[in-house]
Amino acid sequence: MIIEYCAAIALAGVLILGVAGPTFSANGEAREETALLGTKLSLSQAISIAEHQTGGKAFDAGVDVDHGKPRIVVETNGTNGVQTVVVDAESGQIVGGHAGGQPD
Repeated sequence: MIIEYCAAIALAGVLILGVAGPTFSANGEAREETALLGTKLSLSQAISIAEHQTGGKAFDAGVDVDHGKPRIVVETNGTNGVQTVVVDAESGQIVGGHAGGQPD
C-alpha cells in the first residue's frame, strides 16, 4: 500500500514536470520573440551592422534579453574567423562581442 502510494506521487510529479517544463522555456522564447517589437532596429539591420563591423558573413543571429533590454547577437565568419557581435536593439550600437572560437 505504501509503495503504491509513493509510486503514485512520483508519477504525478513526473506528469506535472512534463507538462510545466515546456511552459517555462516557452515563456522565455515568447519574451525573446516579442523583444524586438517597438524597437528601432530590425534583425536584418543588426545583421548588416555586424557584417560591416567584422567584414564577415552572418551565419547565425538571435535575440537575447539582458536586464530587460533586447540585444541581437550575430555570429559572422570571414577572413578574420568566427566573430560574435552584440547589437543593442534600441540604439543600433555595438555593445559587445568577441572574436575567435568555434561557431555555436
